Amino acid sequence: MIYALVEGRRLQWDNLLWQVPVLGFTAQAFLFSIALSPDTTSLARVIVMTLSVVITFLSMTLMARHRQAELTDSHWLERYEAEWDEADKQHGRAWRERRNEGKTDSGVLDKIIPLLPGYLTWQIGLALFGATALAVVVITFAAPSLLAR
Repeated sequence: MIYALVEGRRLQWDNLLWQVPVLGFTAQAFLFSIALSPDTTSLARVIVMTLSVVITFLSMTLMARHRQAELTDSHWLERYEAEWDEADKQHGRAWRERRNEGKTDSGVLDKIIPLLPGYLTWQIGLALFGATALAVVVITFAAPSLLAR
């Protein structure tokens, strides 16, 4: 019964983990559409890009906490499975290795698209949004004509 409870909680953390960057990207798209509009004032641009940096930080932090919780439960399940059923491990490193050996069954895309670690890739993507927001703030003061019509 405890195993099922922890497995359900791990699944919940995993679902929440991947919702964070999607919602963060949605917010970022909205803020960037405001900031990069030629009619936006410099003050408004700085404000929305500051919000973008804050959303980047909050999204990365929340995503990291969800991953931490998911890994904690996954490792607990892995230890439990190792203790009770040596042959059928469904969590942790054994599962990750089985997954990484498989292909995506995508034909030529299997050769073109690298299967990078998802968490790291999404964290880098979120960080790029934050860096771009900071760049827009700098451009707003250093070369505002670049953002004009």
